[in-house]
Amino acid sequence: MTVVTHGREKAVRFGTSASLVGVLTEAAPGTNSAGRPAVLFLNSGILHRVGSCRLHVRLARALSAAGFHCMRFDYSGIGDSEQRRDSLPFEESAVLETREAMDYLQKAKGVDKFILMGLCSGADMAHDTAVADPRVVGLNLLDGWAYKNLGYKLRHYGPKLFRWRVWQNSIGIRMKMLLGTYKSSRSQMPGGEGVEYEVPKYVRVFPPRARIANDLGGFVQRGMQMSFMWTGGLHEYNHKGQYRATFADVPLGALLVEDHLPDADHILTGLNHQAYVTQHSVAWITSHWPATGGGAVPGTPAPMVASPSSKPAAAAPVA
Repeated sequence: MTVVTHGREKAVRFGTSASLVGVLTEAAPGTNSAGRPAVLFLNSGILHRVGSCRLHVRLARALSAAGFHCMRFDYSGIGDSEQRRDSLPFEESAVLETREAMDYLQKAKGVDKFILMGLCSGADMAHDTAVADPRVVGLNLLDGWAYKNLGYKLRHYGPKLFRWRVWQNSIGIRMKMLLGTYKSSRSQMPGGEGVEYEVPKYVRVFPPRARIANDLGGFVQRGMQMSFMWTGGLHEYNHKGQYRATFADVPLGALLVEDHLPDADHILTGLNHQAYVTQHSVAWITSHWPATGGGAVPGTPAPMVASPSSKPAAAAPVA
């Protein structure tokens, strides 16, 4: 017999003309959700509300067991949500629909604070929603925007300086370019640009660093808690601490927790990496929003969670 430790799950419709569909996982019976933020999970590309490799399901149930209302939902045109009947760009409609999800939870559960979680484009939309809506008090992002700084370049290019094969290839390419015989095998440039998701259409282009620095400054003024994690699947990030160093002009202090999973792929197919993200997220959220208080605890670091090994974990059934 399966023992259910999370709260009740139910499908809900919300938004303009009730066109959006989500699954609300209520805080588990016996836990205290009073005064604590709700957690919203945002779509990654065209993946629907279960998340990459069902990660959103795992996270929602784990956080429900810890006493948080959670909702994972589909943006319009994804999963079970209807397509929009206007021409609003995805970057705008996604923020609008996330805020509609927040409105729904505020009315249904009396929650007025929210933590947003997302991977890749979901992280992008979480950031933009946090800029637009002061009800967002926490961001837990995976493979969000990252920028190549000096530390990145030293780690990326440094080892290659001592490999003759790299020099040989480089010289060969330049000779072919001079002779006009070089044909690139790459169909798109690095940096996250040119990655398209069809429904809805979204081209991931990293914003200027100055814009993000300004946004982060606003987050700091609001006291927003941030947990940012990158996998080995995002090539713009290659070492822990890169993000903080990139934005050294922003006093992030204890508000930012930064982590790196170099052995994980972009969609977290490894069960050990999924388990780590789940444990880390629950530890980080419960440390800042304990059951006895309604607000974040300033300067309180999340409990340390052991980094996953490269050895895959044993498969576990997911209902």
